[in-house]
Amino acid sequence: MYSFALAQTGAADTAWAQSRAVAALRSAVEALDDVRASLAVLTADTDWHSDGVRAMEHSLDDLRRRTRVEASEMRSRESEAERIDVS
Repeated sequence: MYSFALAQTGAADTAWAQSRAVAALRSAVEALDDVRASLAVLTADTDWHSDGVRAMEHSLDDLRRRTRVEASEMRSRESEAERIDVS
């Protein structure tokens, strides 16, 4: 995986923290992507014409949209964390 044997102790701690942050952000993005996929299936499954189901479909679409925005934000944080200079 990562080798910190030659790094100074402070740099190794920083590099380890960066590695853990990137891994956590990546996991969050994957979880959000899974939720979005599930919401897409639910939205398609509720494509009826009754008012109650239509309202639920709109709610699911809104939740899916907000999840997409959140995943995008997590990808940005992941990218920022990867660019941190730990040397």
